[in-house]
Amino acid sequence: MPSLEQVCKRLFSDSSWILKAIVGALLIIVPVAHFLAFGYLYALIEQARRGEVLEFPEWGDWRRLFMTGIAAFLIFLVLGVGPIVVAWLLVWPLQFVFNYGAFIYLPVVPAVMLAGPLTVAGIYQYQKQEEFRDAFRLPILVAMLRSTKSYFWVPTFALIGFLVAGYPLMTFTVFVGLSVSWTFYTVSFRFVEESRKSAVRP
Repeated sequence: MPSLEQVCKRLFSDSSWILKAIVGALLIIVPVAHFLAFGYLYALIEQARRGEVLEFPEWGDWRRLFMTGIAAFLIFLVLGVGPIVVAWLLVWPLQFVFNYGAFIYLPVVPAVMLAGPLTVAGIYQYQKQEEFRDAFRLPILVAMLRSTKSYFWVPTFALIGFLVAGYPLMTFTVFVGLSVSWTFYTVSFRFVEESRKSAVRP
């Protein structure tokens, strides 16, 4: 099982990754064009799911990037943003009842921690047949998270710390952070999936 450090070394081994990431950082803040950035993240997940070389791919095939980006963004909204919004709406009224300050939002933390892995799990399943129903099969997604829970805590905390530390370069930080963390989650899912396949082979 590759570590977060190993994934980073592979992704950043090509010196052109900075220019590729800058393009993604610019696109991700432009309405409609942000679908291209999500299409690029989709491509990163796809190459990791297939066991291909981990690297920032070239920008190209803009039509496919746009279409897959729409799918990735919708899955991200439902599985990534959705749980955080729901958790926040549930605890928000409590601030008028209990005087615990910022601690009142602690129940939101699990939703934040699961947002990334859950999104990638959904995209991972969607890519197999490009069917949206596969992306939202909660029993399967939960099983994927349970099987890899020991792998995604560190990269998730690392992503949060990276976003905080890199706040001045927010869009660049967000794009690079998502690229690395989503690739790592995918590698984790593939590792578990391949291990299970090997275990059932005679």
